[in-house]
Amino acid sequence: MNNEFRVLGPPGTGKTTYLARQIERAASKFGSSNIVVASYTRAAAAVLNRRDLPIPRENIGTLHALCYRALKERGYEIAEVNAASFNEEHEGDAITLASQNMDEMAVDANFVTDGDKHLNTYNLYRAKCLDLSTMPRDTIRWVKLWESWKFRRNVIDFTDMITITLDAQIPLEGDPLVGFYDEAQDFNKLELQLVRHWARNQDHVILSGDDDQTIYSFAGSSPDAFLDGNIADDHVRVLDQSWRLPRKIHEYSQRWIKQLKNRVPKEFKPRDIEGMVGTIDATYKDPEKAVEFAAKYAQDGKTVMILTSCGYLLNPVKSCLRANGLTFHNPYRASRGDWNPMGRFHANVGNGKTTTRERILAFFDKYGDTVNDSYWSLDDLVKWLDIVRVRGVLKKGARAILDERIENKNLYVPDKKEFYQQLFEPFALEKALQRDVPWFREVLLSAKRNVAEYPLNIYQKHGRQTLEERPRIIVGTIHSVKGAEADVTIIFPDLSIAAMKEYEKTKDSIIRTFYVGITRSRESLIICKPASGACVPLRY
Repeated sequence: MNNEFRVLGPPGTGKTTYLARQIERAASKFGSSNIVVASYTRAAAAVLNRRDLPIPRENIGTLHALCYRALKERGYEIAEVNAASFNEEHEGDAITLASQNMDEMAVDANFVTDGDKHLNTYNLYRAKCLDLSTMPRDTIRWVKLWESWKFRRNVIDFTDMITITLDAQIPLEGDPLVGFYDEAQDFNKLELQLVRHWARNQDHVILSGDDDQTIYSFAGSSPDAFLDGNIADDHVRVLDQSWRLPRKIHEYSQRWIKQLKNRVPKEFKPRDIEGMVGTIDATYKDPEKAVEFAAKYAQDGKTVMILTSCGYLLNPVKSCLRANGLTFHNPYRASRGDWNPMGRFHANVGNGKTTTRERILAFFDKYGDTVNDSYWSLDDLVKWLDIVRVRGVLKKGARAILDERIENKNLYVPDKKEFYQQLFEPFALEKALQRDVPWFREVLLSAKRNVAEYPLNIYQKHGRQTLEERPRIIVGTIHSVKGAEADVTIIFPDLSIAAMKEYEKTKDSIIRTFYVGITRSRESLIICKPASGACVPLRY
C-alpha cells in the first residue's frame, strides 16, 4: 500500500517521542479530529495519552477500544465480562479468564481451567486466521457451547470485536484521515488486516514498532505479519540512535538478538557511556543477593527493575523484598495488587480509592494547627477509620457524623477535644492520640491485616518518609515493562515449563522476549544464575 509508512525503533531510540512529533505535525496539517492513534496494550496507549497530544483523548486507545467505539450503536455487551452466566450453564467448561490478563509467557497452571485453554486456542486460531476446523476436537466441542451461549445472550468476545468490524467493513468512527499504530509488531495477522482495511480510506497510515521486540507470540503476533506488505524503501524509517543503552549493554544485546535467523538487521548507536554487564550468584529461588544489590542501587537513588519471564517466578523475590522491609511496585501493571502492595503513587495509577498506605500515613499524621496539633483533620479521620471493623472504637453514629461533615464540607470544629470525645470511646481516643502502634495493629487492622501489615512494618522500621516516597524498585515480568526503562535491570534467566517446551521447539520468541528484558537498562545489567536447566543461556 503506497499510503503505508513504517517506523522501526530499536530499544531506547525514542520511538514514542518520534511518533508523538509526527502526530503533532499530522494534527497541524489535517486537523486534530482527523487523527487516530492505537496501540497494542492499554499501558502503551496510556503512555501516548500522557504526552498531551493535540488530538481528542477518545481518539487514542487500543485497537479493541476503537472497534468497540465503532460497534457501540449495535448495543453489544462483552462476553468475558458476563462470563459468570456461561460458567453457571457449563460448570465443567467454565473459564476464569486468568489467561485473558496474561502478561507473561505462561500462566500458573493452577489458575487456568480447561475452558481457559480452549478459549485461548480459539482466540489464537482466529488471530492467525487459521482454519477453525483444524482445532483439536475437544476445543471444537467447547467452542460450540461458547458460541451458542453468546448468541443467546447477544454478547461478543474480545476477538469478535475485530472480526465483526472487519467482516462488516465497519469504518473507524469519525473517518479519520491519518492512523498511527504504535507497538505494531505485537498486532496479530487478524488485527493487521483490520488496520489495513481502515487504511484504504486514509491518506496516511504509520505503523511503528520493532520486529526484534515481538513478544506476544502466544497471542498470535509474529514479526512476519508486521513486516508483511510491499512498502517502498523510502516509506521505512529506522531510528538509529539509542538514548538508553550504554556501550556494554548495547554490545551484549546485539550479540544476543543476532541469534535470530530471520530478522531485519538494524544498525543503531549506543549512548556515549560505558555501562556495565555483570553476573551475581543469586537464583529466583534464593534471591537474597539480588535483593541486596537492588537495595544498594535504590539507596543510591537509582531505579531498579527485577524481571522474570513469568509471574510465579517472582514470588520468592517479592517475599524477600517484604522480609527486608523494601518497598516495590509496578506502575505499568497497576491492577496487580501483589506487584503494588503499597498502593498507587501518582494520579495515573489506581481507581481513586484511598490505599492502605495512605490510611496508615493519615493515622500517624498530626493535624498541624496552632491550637492543638494532637488531632487529625476530618479528612484524615475518614481515611483511616475506613479500616475500623471492631466495636469499642467509635461511638454509635460517629461515622455518619463524619461522613455528613465531609460531604457538606463543614470541616471547622471549634473545640476539637469535645468533638472527638463525641466520636470515640474514651479508651480508644486515648490510644489513638498516643499514636499507639500496637493498638493500631491489633485493633484497627484486624480486618486488613494481609494488606496493612507490610506498610505498617515499613513505617516502624524506616519511618514515614519511606512510605511517602515512590518505590525505586520495580518488579514484574518482562512483558509488563515493555517500553519502560530503569537505571539498573536485574534479570533471572529461568523459564516456565510451558516456555521451556516452546524454547526447545523454536527459540525465536523466547530470544525476543529476553532481548526486551536486557535492553531496559540505562546503566547496568545484572544477570542472575538459573535455578535449574529450564532457562536461557544468558551468559556474559
